[in-house]
Amino acid sequence: MKNLREMETSDIEKIVAIIDSHDEDDAEAAEAGYREMGGTYDSYVYEVNGETLGVTGYSIPPGCEQTYWLSWTYIDEEQTNKGHGRKMLGEIIAHIKGLGGRKLFVKVSDYIDPEDGAIYAAALHLYQELGFEIEITHKDFYDEDEAQIILGMRLKDKETLDIENDDNNIQFDGVFEISETEKAYSFSWHDEGEYPLEIEDIRVGINAVYDEDARAIFLSFPSNITTIEAPLLEAGFRKTNALKDYYDDGIDENHYFFYF
Repeated sequence: MKNLREMETSDIEKIVAIIDSHDEDDAEAAEAGYREMGGTYDSYVYEVNGETLGVTGYSIPPGCEQTYWLSWTYIDEEQTNKGHGRKMLGEIIAHIKGLGGRKLFVKVSDYIDPEDGAIYAAALHLYQELGFEIEITHKDFYDEDEAQIILGMRLKDKETLDIENDDNNIQFDGVFEISETEKAYSFSWHDEGEYPLEIEDIRVGINAVYDEDARAIFLSFPSNITTIEAPLLEAGFRKTNALKDYYDDGIDENHYFFYF
């Protein structure tokens, strides 16, 4: 990689300042992650002539085959509109391809700042120019009137695989507020339940987050799990689009939402 190098803990202060030039909340969340043990792992600093201008990186979601997410990806606000973002993304995408990446995803907010307008519109446009396509839009995800947009990019040709359905029993085991959101919740779960999931089980979770003054619930499950969709829909959830080939070619990640 020409302009990217592995991020070190000594870079944290500078990188957090770069992120803060765009979004204070993102800067706080990024710093908390970087300060954790190994928090800069798979993160990269973008440098030009020895000057740090940006940051990018990736994470690998559990249970997936060759799937990657872009992590914090920012160019210093004073250095935007100079082609640096395109060059930085080109380098990290090429790197992930070299690692055998199959699909790459990125999340973007549609937040509109009262003074600065749609602050992520340029990033969204650049991702689409580079070949990312919008796969899911979650309305009112981060807060009321602030959506989450998830884009995906295929990095290599799709394979045809024999997909087996997973008939294990889903069991919810907790509720939690989704990071970086205002009162949006999800359920933690595992697929080793003793009995099939029933509507009453889902309603227990709904009531639990209602007591926390939740605005919405967002859930996702592999598309080859066959026992979850019917009770979710009957309990009042609605299905949105899916992240295509998320877990593997032929296995999507289906998304569901419930608004109070």
